[in-house]
Amino acid sequence: MKIGIIGGTFDPIHNAHLYIAYEAKEQLNLDKVIFMPAGIQPLKTDKKITESKDRYEMVKEAIRNYDSFEVSDYEINKGGLSFTYETLEHYNNSKESKDEELFFITGADCLMNIEKWREVEKILSLSNMVVFMRGGTDVERLLAQKKYIEEKYNASIIFLALKELEISSTDIRNRVNEGKKIDFFVPESVKNYIYAKGLYKK
Repeated sequence: MKIGIIGGTFDPIHNAHLYIAYEAKEQLNLDKVIFMPAGIQPLKTDKKITESKDRYEMVKEAIRNYDSFEVSDYEINKGGLSFTYETLEHYNNSKESKDEELFFITGADCLMNIEKWREVEKILSLSNMVVFMRGGTDVERLLAQKKYIEEKYNASIIFLALKELEISSTDIRNRVNEGKKIDFFVPESVKNYIYAKGLYKK
């Protein structure tokens, strides 16, 4: 079984997240993709994020109609900082069979900063790293980093071929606060949850 794991704050989850997960599933022939809302991210401790319960519920709403998508509250319930290597260890230790293979799906910016992460070697040995590009990515620099990381850690990094969808959670939060429509960027169920809970209003 091939399992994708896509992490993030998902504050809120939006259509680009769903598109990335869907394309990863299709291109890599994954059996399922697990969305992993973060607890506290080590490199974002200075940022105010929405309550974990609300972020989890928004993901749950967003993936309701996708049979092969799941959401996990592992990092939220674990407490403390969310380290990727711990999440991958958790899934590796709870595998039902030796045939299960993990694919860690992340953005190009994470590949560029991967050596700031804790236990890089473990991350790359416990999973196949799958990288998608965002708008404005310096492709030459990214390819050089891919080659450097692969050679240094004896790893193999997979690039996802995606269409560019310029949607950001920051922009969605700002639009809600300014009273602008967000219908084009998030599933209707997520939009309804945001309005019902009064999220992102300063």
